[in-house]
Amino acid sequence: MDVDQLKAFLLVVNTKSFTRAAESMNVVQSTITTRIQMLERELGKELFKRDKRQISLTSAGRSFLPYAERIVELSREGMKVVQLEHSFHDQLVVGTTHAIWDYVIFEAIDRFHTTYPDISVRMVTEHSSIIIRKMIDGLIDWGIVFYPVHHSKLELIPIIEDTFELIAAPTFTTPPIPLIPDDLRTLPYVHLNWGGSFSDWIQQIFGSHYVFPLEVDHVSLLLKFLQSKQGVGFLPRSVAKSLIHNGVVISLPFITDTPIPKRMIYLVQRKGNISIEHTEKLTEYIKIAFSQ
Repeated sequence: MDVDQLKAFLLVVNTKSFTRAAESMNVVQSTITTRIQMLERELGKELFKRDKRQISLTSAGRSFLPYAERIVELSREGMKVVQLEHSFHDQLVVGTTHAIWDYVIFEAIDRFHTTYPDISVRMVTEHSSIIIRKMIDGLIDWGIVFYPVHHSKLELIPIIEDTFELIAAPTFTTPPIPLIPDDLRTLPYVHLNWGGSFSDWIQQIFGSHYVFPLEVDHVSLLLKFLQSKQGVGFLPRSVAKSLIHNGVVISLPFITDTPIPKRMIYLVQRKGNISIEHTEKLTEYIKIAFSQ
């Protein structure tokens, strides 16, 4: 198989059309059809179910899809590395979540880039599980994740033990006594699922089958709804502290018989990618960002 066959496969998956895939690759439709047929012949399996109304993946196609995506992405990354060779001393690909980028480490990365302008820095936003997978594949060099990973290619460094803070907009009327779990059912509670131990803990409060009236998947949306609904929600303390310091949100007193969960935040780096000096300096900047 070659990369063009895999690109054709991915385009047909995404567009659900051989015609639109051909338009995207600027080739005739028969070229796409031939590439898919050659790929299927090499794999010994049909990848698509075809009828007059729609195109869908077969079981084999669904199984093959993540591998095709990774091969194409690795190919693109390889080309970028070669193209960067004459412009920069090295490239560093850093991955973490939206919340960490936006509210914890932006200034640290900006400072690192200013200190080492000969290092090309590319930032990737993904969930922890995807960051780890891409690090193992060699697509990300350095990441911040929310659970430990043990792999021969990766080095794991604990940064900080984090917990969660109940927060609200500054216009929220702070109660005279601490809030308790029952109050979350009566107040406008805006849910953002932080996964792991937080998910288990919140299920103990609301029940495993509870449907939240309002659920979001991004901190910026949570902040907007806290303001518009005069509601409450949870943020990791590492994220909340800068927002509290800048007056964007306030921390609310909250007591519960079931302790608010804690989780370790980890720095993960791929072994042997950039110089020890650069790695140590970036690690130093990141640790400072989390400790402030």
